[in-house]
Amino acid sequence: MKRNSDNDDRDRSKRPRGPGNRQPQEPMPCTLKFLASEALSAAIIGKGGNVIAEMRSKTGARISLSDHGEFFPGTDCRIVIAQGPSEAALGDLANMIIAKLLETADTTPHESLGTPGDLKLSILVPKGAVGGIIGKGGSNVKQLREHSEGKISIAEPQGYGNTAEQVVSLGGSRTALEYIIAEVNKQVQALGNESWFEEWASHKTIGG
Repeated sequence: MKRNSDNDDRDRSKRPRGPGNRQPQEPMPCTLKFLASEALSAAIIGKGGNVIAEMRSKTGARISLSDHGEFFPGTDCRIVIAQGPSEAALGDLANMIIAKLLETADTTPHESLGTPGDLKLSILVPKGAVGGIIGKGGSNVKQLREHSEGKISIAEPQGYGNTAEQVVSLGGSRTALEYIIAEVNKQVQALGNESWFEEWASHKTIGG
């Protein structure tokens, strides 16, 4: 597995060390993965790591990014892995990322971000979650599109077996993205008890 971003490493280096300072870590059974362009990655980290620190503090989530230049295959996006104590905590984090996406698209426009009225965001999901997102005969994805007025496209799987991943690309308003990601989050966390989920949750698929 690839190491966390430089920012995450810096955070760890500031923590007290030694047996007397060790505290049991809260279990993080829930995971969401995002794809972030360098522009969005920089916005998520923030100056001196202030934004990512605030996200961690408010949600209780662990957040790590693949290193600069280490992208998901076929994209120019870094992988953001968010692990949290609950589905609700990751929902809150996703909404914070969407808010940062909107702010960045407005202040420093970039094609990868979309526009304030038509934002772009991609999520990595395990192959097993895609069936729930689509629904029987496409009923669920149709309902998501109609209710959110957003766009959803799902790429072919990357990798093999249960940990194979698919990119779910979203487009639309802030409200649309929040609505769709809430359902994606639900479908992903529904697989949390599967034997392979922990392996998927900690894995960063990096292109060569």
